[in-house]
Amino acid sequence: MPVFWIPELSPDVIELRTVLADADDPAVIPINLAALPDLVARLDGGDAWHGFWRSDAAAHQFWLPTHPADRPATYVVILPLDKLLELRAEAVLRLWRALVGRSGGKRGRDFPQQTRDRHILMLRALDGRAAGASYRKLAEVLLRFRGRKADWDNDPRKNQIRRLVADGRYYVRGGYRELLHYPFHLSNG
Repeated sequence: MPVFWIPELSPDVIELRTVLADADDPAVIPINLAALPDLVARLDGGDAWHGFWRSDAAAHQFWLPTHPADRPATYVVILPLDKLLELRAEAVLRLWRALVGRSGGKRGRDFPQQTRDRHILMLRALDGRAAGASYRKLAEVLLRFRGRKADWDNDPRKNQIRRLVADGRYYVRGGYRELLHYPFHLSNG
């Protein structure tokens, strides 16, 4: 079952509104949202409507303040001019490409391999620590540390494994929300 997000929390959720459009305009693309294949939809309290649609390898989410028409209709996209505009515009382009039968293209905000590897290490280190493993044992398993106690005291992997556990705790305590906005860092200040 897909996880639904509200537009304010995730830049991947596209806010749509139904509009009147000239049917003779060649640029108009009528879309029947309710008839998309494999669409998962739900009402979000009242009339608000949330759709999750998977096309090929891409997943798309859209939100409307009212239930969509049961027939083809024309929609506009609401894009707030905020720090996440680039991410929201990218999500809109992916949805539009899927609706008109084009390839979705590569997401520009995918994690680099090094970042993915580090997050995997963070989770493994945090899991190991929660299971009672010492920092040294974690470094032996995850970072290939080999040596005696004297070697451990001066090895940079001692601080590296502690940092991985600390960063894992940070993400578990709510820091994971930053991953929704990658590569942008939003600050409260």
